[in-house]
Amino acid sequence: MTTLALDRTFSALGDPVRRSIVRDLIRRPATVREISHPYDISRPAVSKHLRVLRDAGIVECERVGRQNWYSVRDGAFDEATEWLDEVQAMWGAALTALKSYVEEETHGDDQ
Repeated sequence: MTTLALDRTFSALGDPVRRSIVRDLIRRPATVREISHPYDISRPAVSKHLRVLRDAGIVECERVGRQNWYSVRDGAFDEATEWLDEVQAMWGAALTALKSYVEEETHGDDQ
C-alpha cells in the first residue's frame, strides 16, 4: 500500500461517524436512507461520508434499480492491517530489547 493510500484509509477512519458507518456496513449492505437513519445528520452529509469512504477504497457502491447499495469492500483493511502488524512487531522488538537492557542493568548493579 502506498503512503497516500494509507493516509486516505486512516484519514477516512479518523471520523467517528465514518467508523460507525463502516461498522454498520460490515454487518450488512445498506442504502443511504438506511445508513442515515440512526444519525442526527442529513442524507447529503451521510453521502459525503460515504464518498470519503469510497475514495479511500473502504466501501463500494452497487446500483440496484433506483437505489445505491453500499457495502465494505472485500479486503478493504488488508493493507492497513499489514502495516499495523509491522508497527506492532517493531514495538514488540523494541520493548523486548528495553526489557533486556533494564534487566541487565538491574542485575549488573547486584554484582
